[in-house]
Amino acid sequence: MPMAEPQPSFDELLDCYLTGTLSQDQAVRLLSLLESHPDLGSELLDQFTLDAKMRDLAGQDLQVAPPREVTEKASTIRPARKLPWVVAALAIAAAIVVLTVRISGPTISPVPTPSGEESTTVAVAVLTRTVGAEWAEPQNVLVVGAALEPGWLKLTAGLAEVEFFSGARVVLQGPAEFRLLSSNEAFCKTGRLTAEVPTHASGFRIGTPQGSLIDRGTAFGLSVSTAGAEVHVFQGKVELHRTAGQHDLTTGQAVAVAHGGVDRRLPADPTGFVTRPDLDRRENDATAQQREKWGTSARAWNADPALLVRFDFEGPSAARTLRNAASNGSPVGSGTVVGCERADGHWPGKGALEFGRVGDRVRLAVPGELQSLSLLTRVRVGGLDRRYNSLLMSDAFDPGAVHWQVLSDGRVRLGIAAKPHHTDYDSPQVFTPNRLGQWVHLAVVYDAINRRVTHYADGVPLHRQSLTFDVALRPGRAELGNWTSGTRSDRVPIRHFSGRMDEFAAFSRPLSDDEVSRHADGRPPRDP
Repeated sequence: MPMAEPQPSFDELLDCYLTGTLSQDQAVRLLSLLESHPDLGSELLDQFTLDAKMRDLAGQDLQVAPPREVTEKASTIRPARKLPWVVAALAIAAAIVVLTVRISGPTISPVPTPSGEESTTVAVAVLTRTVGAEWAEPQNVLVVGAALEPGWLKLTAGLAEVEFFSGARVVLQGPAEFRLLSSNEAFCKTGRLTAEVPTHASGFRIGTPQGSLIDRGTAFGLSVSTAGAEVHVFQGKVELHRTAGQHDLTTGQAVAVAHGGVDRRLPADPTGFVTRPDLDRRENDATAQQREKWGTSARAWNADPALLVRFDFEGPSAARTLRNAASNGSPVGSGTVVGCERADGHWPGKGALEFGRVGDRVRLAVPGELQSLSLLTRVRVGGLDRRYNSLLMSDAFDPGAVHWQVLSDGRVRLGIAAKPHHTDYDSPQVFTPNRLGQWVHLAVVYDAINRRVTHYADGVPLHRQSLTFDVALRPGRAELGNWTSGTRSDRVPIRHFSGRMDEFAAFSRPLSDDEVSRHADGRPPRDP
């Protein structure tokens, strides 16, 4: 008995639709898929919109109505060589399924909120720099760029610079317990800090167990301990409000406030307080140490026998290639940079690429078949403006193609193509609005041995999912930060990445949880 012909997938049918080669049988199949999978309607409408935009750019007269008007204006959509009944039917079907999905409600709130709703935040400050920072709660380690909500910052060691939304800037010296109250107010329970308050942030307040400081546009140092507090004004004016009265301190003045004792006037002394120039110097020293540690770790990873490709994004600013740093004789060659600009990575001086324009990408080729695959990268996402935002994507949808991307709702997806179906393995939401602009280490492990896919963020496992079918992986020709659809000659979906990338690696074996954690921390795969 002859085998049944494999049914084309939604993506393949969409290819045929956009290139004008969709047959009547294929159109019936596409309509059937839309009826059984309502979520596909949104993607079809996205392609309608993209098709219209591309034709507008080419100077052609094409109109695409918004979803609620599709049923009335389907006849205005005129892709070349497409049957009118097909276009109208698809437009109506897409509109129906999209409206159905909207009525039933989304399961995950996307980063770009639906029309009519506005994203909100309760954050009051930003963590802008750290040097050797150690936090009292290791499971809630704060990263540079994090938007800080009201609450406690408990720094056990090192330095941390916090910029309030009002414009006030505070450098904390560990150990310190510091509570954020609003964009213009905080409370210091213990510790030492230096504050710079510009004129437009005048009125910035810091409370202590001994009293409250109100700044009038100045720079000052504050030290709080169980014995009492000291305030040193380096420039400007500070008001110290106490139950017993008020002290007005100006440039060069200081006061020591003891529990149950008499307040003592002192000359201001900057000794022991970290200023911004001090922070700059310490940051430079820490960066030099970090680069040395990173270099040692990188050499160990480069020698891994299973390493297919590792781009460290280092090299001359004018270089248009990324050297494969693998030192094991990997058949994968260099990557070709197209359009991207050179930039700083997750520490000053670290090489990176900036992606942002429609054409930005890095071309590479990973030949052969793989049973397992581990992908790792470090990115700073600037925005999720598109439905799909490419990390690494194989060209087209050939069997074994690998599509790793960030969705518009902040989830990370690993898509594996096969005939007649393909499977998407999705993580929980990784990128919330507050996480945009922060450096995040991402990894996904396709483990054929244990038959599972695991997603990671910053070295922590987020989600494990069993494999739905067996297929040999064939990354082949692929792109970082973009996608080329091998079957479309005149137009392709816009899936470019917006942000920075400063490391990418692919291994032909499943990395363990410990190895992913080590890579995220900049440590070698194993201890010496």
